[in-house]
Amino acid sequence: MKTEAQLTYRNRVIFTAPSAEKIFDGTPLTEQIDVTAQGLPEGFTYKAVAEGSVTYPEDNSENNNIVTDYAIFDPSGLNVTEKFVNVELRPGTLKISEKEEVLGAKRGKDGKEIVEQVVIEEKDESNVGKTVQIDDEKTAKSDKIKKNDTSVELILYSVLVLIMLAVFVIFMMDSNKMREK
Repeated sequence: MKTEAQLTYRNRVIFTAPSAEKIFDGTPLTEQIDVTAQGLPEGFTYKAVAEGSVTYPEDNSENNNIVTDYAIFDPSGLNVTEKFVNVELRPGTLKISEKEEVLGAKRGKDGKEIVEQVVIEEKDESNVGKTVQIDDEKTAKSDKIKKNDTSVELILYSVLVLIMLAVFVIFMMDSNKMREK
């Protein structure tokens, strides 16, 4: 007669590492928790660890998050991992998506930022041929060097000041009428 301590579990148990995806932000994507298990007998628990990491979109590959360690516990909490002889480990995939081309930063194969240079070509002869170096990742590609638009701003501010002055004058006239009553 076999006791429970002598049992060998032949049913298949599958540990699956998680898959995940995120937009490129320069930090590594790692998913070490949330390993799932299928086929464990009722009441049994497990602990499992997956290891995988990806930082740049060009490093993406299939099955790059693997289950590296696992332990199976019976309902009383005793480690019975060696009693399971048909364990399958399934990898997950970690993926970094390309960042939308909103920002001016580009990366070379070594992961370092490529600095863009923009040559200005304008009708205004003073700026022709000048090179502007963009080395701030937060500088948008759509930013353009603007000519002096101070005349439009000056007119707008003047109109606002006149409106404020008119409101002030009306307020003062109204307050004088109220005092006379």
